[in-house]
Amino acid sequence: MTDPARSLDALTNADSEALQELINSQLFSESIVEVPGIGADIDSTTDSSAMQSKLAGLTKNVTTQQLPSSAELEVFYQLNKKRYRNPSKFWLDVVSFATAKHGGQVFQMAEQALNTGQAPVGDRSEQYAATSSIEFERVYGQSFVDSLMTIEQRQEQLGDASLPCWYGPISSALGAHLVCVDKVTWGDYPPLEEVENQLINDWRFSASQETPN
Repeated sequence: MTDPARSLDALTNADSEALQELINSQLFSESIVEVPGIGADIDSTTDSSAMQSKLAGLTKNVTTQQLPSSAELEVFYQLNKKRYRNPSKFWLDVVSFATAKHGGQVFQMAEQALNTGQAPVGDRSEQYAATSSIEFERVYGQSFVDSLMTIEQRQEQLGDASLPCWYGPISSALGAHLVCVDKVTWGDYPPLEEVENQLINDWRFSASQETPN
């Protein structure tokens, strides 16, 4: 059974920013035309299921009325599976080098520290235990998280479950980082049925983008 709160979150996350802009333009437009499923009976924003219905209706209105077949939805899910993955948890030691301090030399400074053969020393050192990939994205940005997630692919390719300590530099808006990975619990992929409503909305938006005006 789909979690309404999860579907709402999916419509407002970074990956759905363009979709949200379209929905916002409809929400605040004086000329919005009501479509089936949007009316006074579901206007209460205090009810999560009502809000979910309203957002789903708006999404349908600003994209396409078409429904994907089961096969189309399965293909769309497989092609975009990473977007629907549950968060991973990391136990990390992070040594950071600030761009504000080192400027264009920040990556060189990080690489030099990495190549000393000892635990690196930077401008800041932090430890994280059982921290969600969502929290790392909030603190360091998407590129940092993307680099962490490549560890899993490397493990699969090499058939080696060992974790790197230390590795990098990893970039972020703050600068460059060296990371020691002590432990990871990789996020799993939910069954299609659990994210079906979100998938349909995302598929509709994708289909509308591909349709010539």
